[in-house]
Amino acid sequence: MKVTLINPPGGYYAARWDESTLPSLGLGYLAAYLEKNGVHCEILDAHALRMKVSDVQRYLWESRPDVVGVTFTTENRFIGFDTIRAAKAALPDALVIAGGPHVSAAAEDTLRHLPELDLIVRGEGEQALLQLVRRIEGDAGLEDAPGVSYRRDGGVENNPAADFISDLDALPFPARHLAHMDRYRYRADVPGVGKLKALNLMTSRGCPFNCSFCASSGMWGRRYRARSSENVLAEVDELVNRYGAEALWIFDDTFTVERSRTAAICRGLIDRFPGIKWFCEIRVDTVDRELLALMQEAGCACVAFGVESGSQRIIDESVGKRIRLEQVREVIGWCRALNLQYNPFMILSHPGETEEDARRTMQFIREWQAEGAPVSLAIMHIYPGTRIETIAREKGILPEGFSWTSAADARRVPMLPAAQGHVPVFLDGLSWEFLSRCMFEWAKMQRYSILRRVPKALLSIRSFSDVKRYWAMLKSYVAWRGRLSNVER
Repeated sequence: MKVTLINPPGGYYAARWDESTLPSLGLGYLAAYLEKNGVHCEILDAHALRMKVSDVQRYLWESRPDVVGVTFTTENRFIGFDTIRAAKAALPDALVIAGGPHVSAAAEDTLRHLPELDLIVRGEGEQALLQLVRRIEGDAGLEDAPGVSYRRDGGVENNPAADFISDLDALPFPARHLAHMDRYRYRADVPGVGKLKALNLMTSRGCPFNCSFCASSGMWGRRYRARSSENVLAEVDELVNRYGAEALWIFDDTFTVERSRTAAICRGLIDRFPGIKWFCEIRVDTVDRELLALMQEAGCACVAFGVESGSQRIIDESVGKRIRLEQVREVIGWCRALNLQYNPFMILSHPGETEEDARRTMQFIREWQAEGAPVSLAIMHIYPGTRIETIAREKGILPEGFSWTSAADARRVPMLPAAQGHVPVFLDGLSWEFLSRCMFEWAKMQRYSILRRVPKALLSIRSFSDVKRYWAMLKSYVAWRGRLSNVER
């Protein structure tokens, strides 16, 4: 039995290859688990290898695996669908499966509209995929295969979810030896140091929180599960001494959920890897000054955290984040005192958001920008399986009968593929023109060139609605620049 796991061309945003590419941890874990259990497995990162879909099809025809697994997100789902079609065309008798965050939340929709796809493994995939492979080897049925969705009698069957892995230390490290590691050239820009070769790792799974827009719990569950500090430090040793990492990007949803474990990892980094730099995401209600000081001593270069809005009403009523803006300011004060860079995440166009709420968000950004901190700002995305998706369907933002698999349906909803991939944008109470002006102001504060995106934006136009949307943005940009010129004069 031979299994080929594929990251489609274009990567996360279905874009051209650049040097910000990092290995797929999901594929690495799946391959390592299969390999540990005696299954011949290979990883094909078509994005890192700069392959086209036709190249993937040719590779599969020559390699002849028995099982082809493709992973993708909502952002790059259409190139994922094309890769699945190419796989089935190359190998009609092979089992073509999909996994990852998008299909885990939209399994039925995907199977109903993508006939080339045989089945889906939902959620955490290591154990479910291995059991599936064993069933295929033994010619067993799919009726009780955990975590699997498949077609049956003209419909779609969703088997009960696989159990989540409680002991993450039992998992082998991602199979980086099966990846083309020389193709991953991401260099993290470390404040005060410069650009360092960076690699990624994940030290926990599961998010106990419940933000309205986030699809993470659909993939990893709500129960927080963490690797031990010793297990994490052993992987750091591999990344540093085998693969030459100078900086680490920790991909946990929230690195600081369990304070004692975070502190133990930091003390281990101080003792064993002096000089290593790293980045992580936190929540402002899971840290204090003492912990941030220890993280900074251990090489933490930047902490990112979601604030989402400058309006406490929106945080409470729409996001459901259960943090206070006073906590945000307190954490920012600690970071400034410790000379630790921070990167807040903000979102515009929440359900029920008014222009006054949005102006409070922009005012918060101005305060942070005055200190030179990077601030991330996005217009609300709609992901399958989230509360935002439910609201979007109720309000008709996603039209009746909308399918995540239909390119025609995608043309019926607002998206910004040049900037944010093929994810629908939640547009409710705020106008496109107002949101555009906010984004232009943010780009100027961040010294980010909007004009750089123009060629890609023009190439992404697929409908008359896209034309109208970009035309409205252009008019907003001209008006904004005019007002800015008058102020500067």
